[in-house]
Amino acid sequence: MANKPQHHSPPSPKPLWGSSSRLPGLFRPRLLIIVGCTFTLLVSACLLVLEFENQNYALRLQLFRPNHYFEKQCYTPLESATERLQHGSPPPVPPPPGGSGGEVKNGDEEEWRFVASRDANNYALNSEQCLAAFPKLFTEIDKSVTQRREANNPITFGEINSRKKLGQGMARAMIYQGELYIVEYGDMMYTATRAKSTLHSLHRALVANADREPLPSIEFHFSADDFVWDDLKLAGGPVWAYSKRDTSDIDLGDVDDSNIWLMPDFGYWAWPEVEIAPYRETRRRIAAVDSEYDDFQAKKKQLLWRGSLNTASELRSGLVEATKNKYWASVRVVDWGDSKSVADNVLPIEDHCRYMFLAHTEGRSFSGRGKYLLNCHSVFITHPLIWREAHHAALISSGPDANYVQVARDFSNLEAKVEYLLDNPQVAERIANNSVETFRDRYLTPAAEACYWRYLIRKYAEVSDFEPKLYDERTKKMRGQPYEQWVLSL
Repeated sequence: MANKPQHHSPPSPKPLWGSSSRLPGLFRPRLLIIVGCTFTLLVSACLLVLEFENQNYALRLQLFRPNHYFEKQCYTPLESATERLQHGSPPPVPPPPGGSGGEVKNGDEEEWRFVASRDANNYALNSEQCLAAFPKLFTEIDKSVTQRREANNPITFGEINSRKKLGQGMARAMIYQGELYIVEYGDMMYTATRAKSTLHSLHRALVANADREPLPSIEFHFSADDFVWDDLKLAGGPVWAYSKRDTSDIDLGDVDDSNIWLMPDFGYWAWPEVEIAPYRETRRRIAAVDSEYDDFQAKKKQLLWRGSLNTASELRSGLVEATKNKYWASVRVVDWGDSKSVADNVLPIEDHCRYMFLAHTEGRSFSGRGKYLLNCHSVFITHPLIWREAHHAALISSGPDANYVQVARDFSNLEAKVEYLLDNPQVAERIANNSVETFRDRYLTPAAEACYWRYLIRKYAEVSDFEPKLYDERTKKMRGQPYEQWVLSL
């Protein structure tokens, strides 16, 4: 009888860790060691991440907020203001020896000299180059600093913050770690393009510097109006403005513009209301017109002026009367409300340069066309100027270096001076040459404007006893809107 086949069960798999009878003795200690090590590693990693975040937060706090952030809501006090004003703060970069000539010598390094053809449009000159190239440019800023120091009167946050309501044409801004922020923007019914042009120019000067040299943090008000009204000027601290009155030569009674700090005017960006192109383009057009006259004597031998009598009517009427029916004058009144008058009488600014003599008069305050006329290779003729602009310290009215001609405020001696220049053409040409060298090729260059902005920021900070805070402690919100964001919201 055959044997029945035997059925064998498949062998049981061996335990992965060996015999199950050994599991309690061997597996458990190893498992505990592995779990313990893993837990230790996880805890250590968490602690490292937490420490990194703490350090990163501290770094962010240091980078984006001033020291002692929680001491005050909106500003950080600096050292004793009295001490700062008594002893002064050293300038960031000392002026070069000699102070003029546009030269910088740095030991064995190659000597740097301002060259208009290369440097005129360079917005990124450093501090030392700016001081060397434009030694007369910062006079008005230095006057404002001296007034504060002599009066032992630092600029305080309370002074700035006391202006509870902005007047027409005013804005409040701050520069924080080299960036521009708009804190408050007032009614700009008549000055909107001016204010935007000014802020564009300031922002350009901030971001242009190639080496990103550090600038102090400041807070300030500025006015885009022709002048700062007395009630706005006397309350709320210093105001940056396009012009201020100079009472050194003329008695203007109780006029006090000591709270005004001069800034470059809006035309360094553009002036669309009178169809003047961006400043660099306007300078290019002016130079192109002047290049048509290889011989200065080929220019029209007349005194040119176009303007309205609605502002400074007494002053401007004096010019109109003094030039009536004169062969050497091309003077016409423009009625901006009459399209025919505008079409017949207004000239593009570059075409002014076709004339040998250019008359300049102040208006409601300063006249914005002055810097354009000074870009021409022509003789700039004007009365004693009451309203100061940033570049006025470079004006010279007499001697071999004369770069303009000054006449009486009532223009009573205008005819005699023009006829003298017509009879002595070499004198007229020398004055025109000096004007180009001084203004078009130096003090009215885009490079000079950018230098002026950065010098203004530094000097304003020297007599301020606080640094603004970017964040308000109470609200935890940024106090100003970044310029790049603000400008897109207009």
